[in-house]
Amino acid sequence: MSLRHPRVRPLVSCAGLVGLVTFLLLWPVPGPLSGPIPGPLPGTLAGPIAGPVEALANGGTLRLANVPMGAYLVSVFTDPTPVRPDSLDVSVLVVNRTGGEVVDGLDVRVRTRHLGGAVADDERRATREQADDPRYYAAKFGLGAEGEWEIRVVVEGPEGSGDAGFQVRARDRGLLGHPLVLVVLALLPLVLVGGWIVLQSNGTTSVSRDASR
Repeated sequence: MSLRHPRVRPLVSCAGLVGLVTFLLLWPVPGPLSGPIPGPLPGTLAGPIAGPVEALANGGTLRLANVPMGAYLVSVFTDPTPVRPDSLDVSVLVVNRTGGEVVDGLDVRVRTRHLGGAVADDERRATREQADDPRYYAAKFGLGAEGEWEIRVVVEGPEGSGDAGFQVRARDRGLLGHPLVLVVLALLPLVLVGGWIVLQSNGTTSVSRDASR
């Protein structure tokens, strides 16, 4: 039976639509608390970004933008999105407030606190060596548990210091969040329609042979 057969074409179109809808519905999206919380935490002040290149250079999700800390402006990004409990990249961009130049030689630390108390508070240094982009300070680690977290970035340097925080929700990706599973689910309707076409074609062939006898 041809794909152009009047009985088959609607099924193929429907299968494609179902596959597309399945793919879009199952694609992971940020949780409701995966971005900056409404209303800054103490020590947090979000402002306009210094420039689009600086804001997007290291990828990830922008959590804090141009927070003043002494003579510096600090922006913070996290990756991946949604936040996973087993792997997190916190990248920090520090520029001079006057000229916008990237600042080196700072002590940058990342503090994490599980709001449910399931995991002990922790602190890690963010370094140039861990960053994918050499202009950033980065800390790569695992949070260790799902749930709501407060992440606070502390910056100390010869021209000032400060800290700022934001909240995220960490959750496991789960089976439906795996890209390969999404592809399989998206293609499944087409596979089913293809199998149905083969069965119908075989049945039609058998009937034709019986009729010719």
